[in-house]
Amino acid sequence: MEIIKILVLYSLLLLLGCSASSVVKPGNTKSKYAPQNEGNRTGIVKYLNQGASFVRESRREDAYKQMHENCGGKYNIVNEGIRSEGGTIVPIGNSAMYADSQYMYIEYKCIR
Repeated sequence: MEIIKILVLYSLLLLLGCSASSVVKPGNTKSKYAPQNEGNRTGIVKYLNQGASFVRESRREDAYKQMHENCGGKYNIVNEGIRSEGGTIVPIGNSAMYADSQYMYIEYKCIR
C-alpha cells in the first residue's frame, strides 16, 4: 500500500511541470556592435517528457507557442531529442529508488 502512495505522489509531481521553457532564444547576441550574421540563428526549448499523454501534449503545444512567439511567426524544427536531466529519489520502505527526469529538447530556426 505504501508503494502505491509513493507512485501516486511521484505521478502528481510529474504533472506539476506543465509548460515548456526557452533554453536559448534565437537572435540573441552579446554585443550591440555584432554583425547581422553573428549570434544564435537557432533557439532551443525544452519540456518534461513524462506523465500522462495529454500532459505531454500540452507541454509540446506550449513549446510550439514559445517557438512561434520567439520567432514572431514561422519557424522550422531543426533537431529534437530526449535528454536525462536531474531526477527524484523515492523512498521505498528501508531503501530508495532513483527516477531520472526525461526532457525533450527542440532546436528550431526562425524563418524570415
